Amino acid sequence: MKILKFVFALVMSILMSFTTVSMAQENESISRIELSKNIINSFEIKLLEDGKSSFTDVKEEDSKYVATIVEKKIASGYGDTFKPDKAVTNEEAMTMIVRAMGEEKFAQRMDIQGIEKGSDWAKPYIAYGIDKKIIEKSFDPSGVLTKENCDSMIKNVVEYYNKELKRDGLTVYDMLNKVSQNVIEKKTYKVTTNIDTTSTAKSEEAEDTVINMKKVQEIQFEAPETIYTKDTTTMKNPETDEDMNITSEVYMKDRIMYIRADGQEKWTKMDMNPMMNELQSVMGGSMNNTTLTKEQLDLFGMYAKYEADEKIEDKDYYVVSVDIDNESFKEIIKMIAANVKEAENKDKKDIDEFIDESNNQEMVKQMIDSLIENMEMNMKCKYYIDKETKLYGKMNLEMEMNMNFMGMNNETKATAESKYYDFGEELKFPEISEDDVESMDL
Repeated sequence: MKILKFVFALVMSILMSFTTVSMAQENESISRIELSKNIINSFEIKLLEDGKSSFTDVKEEDSKYVATIVEKKIASGYGDTFKPDKAVTNEEAMTMIVRAMGEEKFAQRMDIQGIEKGSDWAKPYIAYGIDKKIIEKSFDPSGVLTKENCDSMIKNVVEYYNKELKRDGLTVYDMLNKVSQNVIEKKTYKVTTNIDTTSTAKSEEAEDTVINMKKVQEIQFEAPETIYTKDTTTMKNPETDEDMNITSEVYMKDRIMYIRADGQEKWTKMDMNPMMNELQSVMGGSMNNTTLTKEQLDLFGMYAKYEADEKIEDKDYYVVSVDIDNESFKEIIKMIAANVKEAENKDKKDIDEFIDESNNQEMVKQMIDSLIENMEMNMKCKYYIDKETKLYGKMNLEMEMNMNFMGMNNETKATAESKYYDFGEELKFPEISEDDVESMDL
């Protein structure tokens, strides 16, 4: 009996020991709601005013925090529950933090070779954290996040966030949004763009055809959507091999487009409202604005980041780059296709009726699938923002596109440089009377 009592006491002692350790670990760990609040406070994320969580296990006082963290796509729930008291692992914390910084797309591009520990879905975030010196290489992904580790991680993240991902206290998205607002306040501006394009058509049945073009676009813009473009294209005459210039003009006001090319006395008139409304429902913002809106930036996969500041002709500029690789381009095409299907707009009735017919719906799907399969696109943009005025100074573009169509391969390379100027200055647009136009049904 004494032996049994001794064994029982020993077992109870061991159990109590494990329980004590477990309780100590639980008390030291950080829960999902605690980390959510920490992230919201550290990154100064504005709480949703009417934020109310639909999860069944969230307390009323925590509802706004959970609604905000979910709406910002920093974390998600488990069906109809959020599990606010669940302990967070290190890899889960790193994932939430990267998303809070708006760096998820950049993390997804990280080279994860050499990241041996961690869940497959978490390795890009771990690689990002190590690369940015937010965490050490000895980082234990599956370990429970402790208060000490959380404080250290958040401190490193906030330091990196404020130093590398902000200019004048603004994130890249806030900066672009501020520039857009400043442009709207100025109401008018001009842009001159020089474009060099080389297109090579290849097929097995004929020799390669190479076309070089130089294009100069002179653009005048007045808010909200009045725009005039004069386009001069220089290319070789295929018969004489001499340079020839082709000039065209496009004037858009109230979403009515007027087009005139060389040799035309009258303007061709087209009502662009149905198409522009459809595009706007997909892309967001004004479709005539030659600057980048925040909605369009979101559509392009949030691949925007600050580069090193530059000084040009005694002016200081912030530099924002937008890098769209081929995989990102395919995601964008799919997103646009999904948005077209889901968008609700009274002015696209004809498009809806066309797509909703079963045969046409299948045809549209095949066209989109074929486009994605047979096209490759890589594009890099750099926007130069005047530090003093918070207005665009210039934009540089590099683009490569490869398309296969009916046995023919077309490779196009283009570079462009745009200069923005005369903000707030008075503009002069073409004066077009009814006698000057001929209509074209779109």
